[in-house]
Amino acid sequence: MSSIKKQGRKGVQTMKDSLNIQEDLESAEKWSYKELKEYLRQMEWNLKEDTRQQIQTVKEHFENELHRQIKEEVKHLYQEIEIIKKNKTIILEMKETINQIKNSIESITNRVEQVEARTSDNEDKIYHLEKSLANSERLVKNHEKNIQEIWDNIKKPNLRVIGIEEGTEIQTKGMSNLLKEIITENFPEIKKETDIQIVDAYRTPSTQNHSRPTPRHIVMKISNIQNKEKILKATRERRQITFRGKPIRLTTDFSSQTLKARRSWNNVFQTLKDNGCQPRILYPAKLSFRYDNEIKIFHDKQKLKEFAARKPALQSILSKTLHEEEMKNNNQNHQWEVPL
Repeated sequence: MSSIKKQGRKGVQTMKDSLNIQEDLESAEKWSYKELKEYLRQMEWNLKEDTRQQIQTVKEHFENELHRQIKEEVKHLYQEIEIIKKNKTIILEMKETINQIKNSIESITNRVEQVEARTSDNEDKIYHLEKSLANSERLVKNHEKNIQEIWDNIKKPNLRVIGIEEGTEIQTKGMSNLLKEIITENFPEIKKETDIQIVDAYRTPSTQNHSRPTPRHIVMKISNIQNKEKILKATRERRQITFRGKPIRLTTDFSSQTLKARRSWNNVFQTLKDNGCQPRILYPAKLSFRYDNEIKIFHDKQKLKEFAARKPALQSILSKTLHEEEMKNNNQNHQWEVPL
């Protein structure tokens, strides 16, 4: 504000000087050369002095303004530096936090890798255990099958007689006479052609249960297997076998496993029979029936299912029976499961 006032005063002074110069010029005609020269020299000096003062004033004003702007910029720069310092501290803290997170992630990753390694080892152990278990189950099944075959071979000469009243063998004076009486009554042609000898005979089970409503079975070991087969073949052809007028049954003496396997075909056998497929149970526990004018033989139900799946007509016959048996087996398996 003071500089503006100074410039104002200088402007007023300049106007005054201009008026004086105008007055001096009007009276210059009266001046001598020397006076005029001195006057011009004074005017030149005044002009230079005024110019110098104006330059000095502008210079001071510029310097002051520049100093003010530099001071403001320095202040602003210091503020920016402080902000940068604060940001740097925050960045360092963030960097430290990031390093901690990185270390935690590395630690977790190492633990995960260790867990994965242990899991992989456990999976390998489980795989080997399952493989070993599968091998054991296969060995057990093969062992059971071998035992079953051994028992069937042992029992192959045996003939099982069902329906003979307790004590009848005493009346006939022995099992041999009892068998001869059965053959005489039902197969006279075999009696004429063959002399059938019994190696051993007994009731099963060995002890009698008096509360049991049906008599115990009689097992007879025939000396010649071919003679036993002749009796069974004649039994199938005759269909109805009697002893002293009462119906009895003659069957092969199978092991308990083979009997179970044969009985497992009962529902399928009855379904095929009802649909005219002429089913038979072959030795030891194979299902045979006629389909598309061919004899089909199956050792287990899985093979039968696979075959029926390719034959829509047969599948429509057996689907309900096979499904019911599958549901029954699943329910039995659930009942035998041991809760953990």
